[in-house]
Amino acid sequence: MNYRYYLDRSSKKFPCPNCHKKTFVRYMDAIENNYLEANLGRCDRESKCGYHNKPDGNQSIISPYAGTFIKPEPSFHNEDSLQIGGNNFNGNHFISYLKNFFDTEAIIAAIKKFSIGNSNHWAGATVFWQINERLQICAGKVMLYDPITGKRIKDPYPHINWMHKVLKIDDFVLQQCLFGIHNLCFHPKGSTACIVESEKTAIIMSIRYPQFLWLATGSKSNFKHELLKPLKGYQVIAFPDKTEFKNWSKKAEIMTKEGLSIRVNPFLERQGLEEGSDLVDYFTQAAAA
Repeated sequence: MNYRYYLDRSSKKFPCPNCHKKTFVRYMDAIENNYLEANLGRCDRESKCGYHNKPDGNQSIISPYAGTFIKPEPSFHNEDSLQIGGNNFNGNHFISYLKNFFDTEAIIAAIKKFSIGNSNHWAGATVFWQINERLQICAGKVMLYDPITGKRIKDPYPHINWMHKVLKIDDFVLQQCLFGIHNLCFHPKGSTACIVESEKTAIIMSIRYPQFLWLATGSKSNFKHELLKPLKGYQVIAFPDKTEFKNWSKKAEIMTKEGLSIRVNPFLERQGLEEGSDLVDYFTQAAAA
């Protein structure tokens, strides 16, 4: 069934009418090929905002239509894109943070394993490339970290962008995949795949527990069947950030009915951590105790 109105599938975001952060995805009209009213859409800050105003009424009701909506084919970066930032990681803030905990050999192995990149979009920025199970380069997420705390730089604004925007690639159709899913070929079916939200956490946990396949959704909302489909036949353990256990558990129930084997681990909910904390925060706090 085709629907006339749908959430914009591009990476474009607008200021949210509720929290005013630039995390708002607007509804599109498939027939007119334009946006609906500016207040119709969903905020990606599901936990801290949760604003979702669906189309309704005579003009904006979600309804089947006679025409055919053709979903655009996803875009991919070429392999040369992986080398744009070069191989010198001395000024990379994220890599500098890793040096506080791991030796050079382990860090170099992680860089190669996850195809971590550099970006001069911001001095010291990191590119986390999303490469799918078919080794197609779906996206490159650019983020800036504090080299001491390992926290993302969010002031005076969130330092996060996409490589197709940095490179000014017109009409790039973003279709994300799980970060790290390209390593699936090294883990036979039936083995354990661990999912976290943050790319940083997936990398660090992979260094600590290399026997498992570590993946990251990149956002709370990306814990969904569309991205987890390649994990059919694997034993999936999800470690949501603190306070997201119930949300991910509900989603896991649905995905289990769709043929996936998923267990959501409540470990972080039982720890005395702040809201939004993850496994790396737990280990950091435990080491400091």
